[in-house]
Amino acid sequence: MNAVSEFRHDALLYAGLSDFVARTARFVREGLAADEAVAVAVIQPRAGALREELAADANEVTWIDMERVGRNPARIIPTWQQWTREQGTRTFRGIGEPIWAGRDEAELVECRHHETLLNLAFEGVPWQLLCPYDTTTLGPDTIEAVRHSHPQVLDGAARIDHPHPRPDDYAATLLGPALPPAPAHAQRLAFASGELAGVRTLVRRVLSDVSRAQVNHALLAISEIAGNSVVHGGGSGTITLWRQDTHLICEIRDTGRVVDPLAGRHRPTADQDGGRGLWIANQICDLLQIRSTETGTTTRMRVNVHCATSG
Repeated sequence: MNAVSEFRHDALLYAGLSDFVARTARFVREGLAADEAVAVAVIQPRAGALREELAADANEVTWIDMERVGRNPARIIPTWQQWTREQGTRTFRGIGEPIWAGRDEAELVECRHHETLLNLAFEGVPWQLLCPYDTTTLGPDTIEAVRHSHPQVLDGAARIDHPHPRPDDYAATLLGPALPPAPAHAQRLAFASGELAGVRTLVRRVLSDVSRAQVNHALLAISEIAGNSVVHGGGSGTITLWRQDTHLICEIRDTGRVVDPLAGRHRPTADQDGGRGLWIANQICDLLQIRSTETGTTTRMRVNVHCATSG
């Protein structure tokens, strides 16, 4: 089988576990037969079922823990970029499952943005990425959305072509949809240069029942984004904090503008001067959402925390 000459980003619509295994195993074996490097990033039980089907061939595959890497969808593109760079001159292909049943609406929105941005991140890079979607467990809106982010959709025996995402589609990932409003009980604080100590104090107060390690973990991400507001966002900002189930939600608004749809997905280099704030926050947060217009930027972070007394 001839290697592709450009990035091929296909969505695979399948129905249930056995259909997933049959169709993805064929894709993997085609790659191995062509001496391609193959990576699989799916969650359980699909990862285990595919390993079992591949038998000894599974040892030739790189297995990526998508439930860990993909918890925050913004971490997936850098993971694929690192793996593809490691292949040198060898051709390669992968299977990536960013969306699964149980994702909440905020995660689904960012996953859809991720699927669109894959086309930008790998433009001109010759490899194949197959993204499986289970039509038996995912909602119709999720299935419909794949047609807007994948130039090809594999549905049964058919390969259906769709328009390739355009620059406006990439820019739209920074524009919306609008984030739901913060709850009335959320705590707010305006800050400016020299006032980040007040931000840290507020975070510690909201997380007063959380272990010091978890507080410091959250503070690292929040401090990076608040610092960005001071340096790049007009010199000041507003922070809003609230607890939601087992998460701390932190929203920071400023008058700066983010113009790179892949902001926060660029892995910093050792000699890079600045540009690490969004990257660091993405490594810490379970979800990070950016909405940026001509009037300013909102960055909303979700960090998993639990009470120190809960064990």
